[in-house]
Amino acid sequence: MSSNLSEENGSAACQRIEDFIFVRELNEVFLLLDHISGRWDKSLYNFDNHDDCEPRIDELCAIGLAGSDSSEQRVAQAVKVLCAKDKLNAAARPATGLTIAFTLMVVGEDNQRDWRNWMRTMMMRRAPHAAPRTPHADKPTRLTLARYAFPGLVKAAERFNRRIFRIVVLLLVGLVLTCAMSWHITGGNVMLQHLDMLQAQQATLFKAIEDAETKHSASADAPPVQFCAGSAEGTAPRYRSTEEYQLCTRRLALAEQVGIVRLNLRNWLVPWRTCYGKVAGLFGEMPETEAGQAGASPSERERYLRRTSEEQARVVTLVVGTAVLPLCYGILGAGAAVVRGLWAKMRESLLSPRDYTLALLQLALGATIGACIALFVNPSGQSPGSEIGLLGSWALSTSALAFIAGFGVEGVFVALESLVRRVFNISDPVRKAGD
Repeated sequence: MSSNLSEENGSAACQRIEDFIFVRELNEVFLLLDHISGRWDKSLYNFDNHDDCEPRIDELCAIGLAGSDSSEQRVAQAVKVLCAKDKLNAAARPATGLTIAFTLMVVGEDNQRDWRNWMRTMMMRRAPHAAPRTPHADKPTRLTLARYAFPGLVKAAERFNRRIFRIVVLLLVGLVLTCAMSWHITGGNVMLQHLDMLQAQQATLFKAIEDAETKHSASADAPPVQFCAGSAEGTAPRYRSTEEYQLCTRRLALAEQVGIVRLNLRNWLVPWRTCYGKVAGLFGEMPETEAGQAGASPSERERYLRRTSEEQARVVTLVVGTAVLPLCYGILGAGAAVVRGLWAKMRESLLSPRDYTLALLQLALGATIGACIALFVNPSGQSPGSEIGLLGSWALSTSALAFIAGFGVEGVFVALESLVRRVFNISDPVRKAGD
């Protein structure tokens, strides 16, 4: 009795496994048929000239619509399904049944199991005048075929959707932060360039004032003359000539412009000083800025603060512009390549679960090459007689090179391998094998 029961259970289990495998293969075949028939650049294999193992489309439809009565017919149908699967995969390449199914699960038709559609359905049910649910909402779709053909990819597709969504959100946040940082650094560079220009104008004006003072005191017995000297409080300044008036007016206007630029530069440094203070505070107490200026006069302290702010601004623009921004742009370039690659794979139905891991690796390589791109940039340009390096003679900024390197990270590392062979005189293994 027990032996008969075990035999019945074993045969039932074998039947379930057989049905499961057969149904999966058949659904994959119909999925491939649907994909190939919907593409203008793909065509179904020739069913007219077929051998014994190559079924016609009507035979495949008959397998799906009508069952089999005997085990011999079942075996023959399985052979036809496997042969059709092999032929259809060859006709659909580079896509396969797996990539087509995974792409449909990620970006297929309206998914009733998606949480957004579930929330939309619940809200429609709670609405006072909600429209009745249409009868075709639960009808089978291509997504149904994909789930039945590859049931193990359902959870993987859900995880893929969530992870890719996070990557896109992080890339958008990184884009906003990188743009804000780039604009901020550009503003600092503009203020420093304006300050350098005003200081150069001041130096030229001081030379003109010195020449005018020397001209006014040409005689050896004449007392020394100092232009733009302060007068007594409450009285208007006295000018000896029109030339002195014009020179002093220009000096006062330049001093006001320099003061405004330095004030803007000090305000520009506030976020960087705050961030630096937070980070440096982790390693100990920050020293007082005016500790060495305890006995100095107010004008000397102000001059010291102006020089400190100007030096800090130059350091921040140099470090962030040549180290931090290239790192960010390298990641953005790699992220743009990742999103573009995923878009192309979605269009061609080539998505697979490993694309997420490949995307992470590409982002890591983009960050690496973005952080190191400054090592291959010569700010002074190509020196005469020197050998062309990794970047050749392209005149691009460090951030632009980092973005390009992150976007084409594979090509950059191929160029690095070529540079390593050239620097260390290593023979090319491909060329050596060809010899």
